[in-house]
Amino acid sequence: MKIKAAYLKAPWKTEIRTIDLPEPQAGWVRVRVEACGICGTDATAAATAKDWQAFGHEIAGVVEAVGAGVDVKRLAPGTRVALESSSACGTCARCRNGRPAMCLEIGSVPNFWSKPSLGCATHINAPAICCVPYEGPDPVVASLAEPAGVALDMIHTAEIGLGDSVCIVGPGPIALMALALAKHRGAARLACLCRDVKSARNAARAAIASGIGAEICGMAPEDWAHMEKTFDHLLVTSPPATIPPLLPLLAFGGRITYIGIGEGDATISFDANAFHFRKLELRSSYAAPAMYFPAALSLLGAGSIPGTELVSHRFALDDVQKAFDALRDPAIGAVKVVITP
Repeated sequence: MKIKAAYLKAPWKTEIRTIDLPEPQAGWVRVRVEACGICGTDATAAATAKDWQAFGHEIAGVVEAVGAGVDVKRLAPGTRVALESSSACGTCARCRNGRPAMCLEIGSVPNFWSKPSLGCATHINAPAICCVPYEGPDPVVASLAEPAGVALDMIHTAEIGLGDSVCIVGPGPIALMALALAKHRGAARLACLCRDVKSARNAARAAIASGIGAEICGMAPEDWAHMEKTFDHLLVTSPPATIPPLLPLLAFGGRITYIGIGEGDATISFDANAFHFRKLELRSSYAAPAMYFPAALSLLGAGSIPGTELVSHRFALDDVQKAFDALRDPAIGAVKVVITP
């Protein structure tokens, strides 16, 4: 069938193509896309990709057709689904020992990447294994399930407990979801460090963090000096290079959990003796395979993750260039941009 799909290429160029989408093969389904979020990795690709490429992996849609062997009791046409960006195999030793988040065979599991279309399209073919049925949330909110799963992985990795004090660094959409989840998990004190809160983009994000209950501070030491040695947790979504200067914020026995990816030299250094004698911890959160979609969809549906507030801009597929223009312009104040084909 003929479908419309968006492609991107540096520097910040997009185009809409009409392409052929084959019928779903055995074990696959065709999904009519209702909403697809634009991720930071999409923005990076728009700034750096040398060749045209399809994009979009934060996908919510409706099953439209199924291939042979698909369980139609679970994925009947008309079923609303969110799509995992990668799935655990379910058969390796770690999966069978109750540790699917540490799956050793992600590469052996079918996924929807590098196919004729990705999520910024009218339709996509996807393996049945990655389809998570849901009811309740608006599709635009349901499209946040993938980044919400990343935030959930961060919260689980950090092991935030009742009464803990938590400081988020870098108030992007995933950080704001993690902030809401930390509160939901019982954190008694919340703070958010943010660069340049006077810009429209950061002001919008800081307003959401404040609404969740966080104290807002700048990133410079003089901005947060009054909070030194008071936090049980630092949740870092900014580049890893931001970690060492923030160590004074941690209380004795404090823990850093990060998901930020460094560009170029990602090396960080700090005084290991001081780290040791203060009993500090450093943990990395890496949500591959994608996990926790049912929980993420439930939390989004209940409003425990403020999906409606996070989605600041919606654009039709034909306006995808405007979506990227909004995302890259700090004066517009975009928080989360979603395409609604």
